[in-house]
Amino acid sequence: MAVRNITVDDFSDRPEKVEEIFRERERKRDTENMERSRPALFAWALVLSVFLIVLVYYLSPGSCVHAVSISGYNYLSESYVQELAGISTDSRIFLVFPGRTAAKLEEDSLIADASVQILADNVVKITITEEQPIGYRYSGDEPTILLLNGSEVTLTSELMSLISRVPYIEGFTEEEQTHLLCTAFENVDPAMIEEISEIHQYSLPYDDEAMELQMRDGMIIFASYYSLDVLNSYNEIASVVNSTDNCIYAEQGMKYAYEKACPWNETETTYDYWLDADGNIITNRYGDPAVKHYYQDANGNYYLDASGNWILIPIDAAGNDDPDPDFEANYAAGYYATGTLVIPDETTDSGTDSSTDQTDG
Repeated sequence: MAVRNITVDDFSDRPEKVEEIFRERERKRDTENMERSRPALFAWALVLSVFLIVLVYYLSPGSCVHAVSISGYNYLSESYVQELAGISTDSRIFLVFPGRTAAKLEEDSLIADASVQILADNVVKITITEEQPIGYRYSGDEPTILLLNGSEVTLTSELMSLISRVPYIEGFTEEEQTHLLCTAFENVDPAMIEEISEIHQYSLPYDDEAMELQMRDGMIIFASYYSLDVLNSYNEIASVVNSTDNCIYAEQGMKYAYEKACPWNETETTYDYWLDADGNIITNRYGDPAVKHYYQDANGNYYLDASGNWILIPIDAAGNDDPDPDFEANYAAGYYATGTLVIPDETTDSGTDSSTDQTDG
């Protein structure tokens, strides 16, 4: 049997069928590739959609903070607190993190506590509690603000307006003195601190670390570390002061204040003290020298004995004045002619007299 070789010419009458086979295979591959890519395409489409939604929301006014409400500030300004928080109507509400913002505010030395809330209609509410300033002073050449908690804050330009509301402090340079000063103001109404113009140290005979408080109305108060709460009643005290040349004194351990001449207006007074048999000064139960006092009438005039001398008020064993309860009657009867009380007895039959003599101790 003869064998015939196949040549290219044998396929010349079927070109359309060959091309159809290749096209079918191509379509099949495209379909398979599409099936494999569909999950990825769906994911990318979803991401793109979310991105477009977020972008539209971000660019819309609805994503902005509509208002910032700040409360609790007194010495600090509203703009200062808002700048510290870093929130304005240009901020995006979803980028405001209350806890982080509150912590940021509390980093400021003048803010003791802060809270941040996001309210309806994109309103951010900020509430702060300030540290209480006592006054300002200079540490070297640097001005600082002394706070009630004992710390000091550098007086920056942003806080410059604060010095018009708190007193200037001079002295109290030792750490213990500063501590006592801050402790003294713990029970003083903050509104009364603002009524003080200056605070100085002043040495009084009975208190070498007294405080001289110069009030904004011109009045001057001398107080100790432990009597400063008298300031809470300052308006009532000042209303009954008789002379603007006098000062107000609030001594340690006293529950009230009193008025008398300011130290620089007082005339120097010398005292005559009681002495014992050995020439030593007698002291009373408080350890103070026993000063000699003399009888005076209602007008402040001294009673005189027959020699024209003031009549001395005797003292008891404790060094306290022990005045005669019937002095005026005895004086009128002439029983103080010698300067001491001498009451004559009735004349005896022998013609002699006896008398009671009250010496001056």
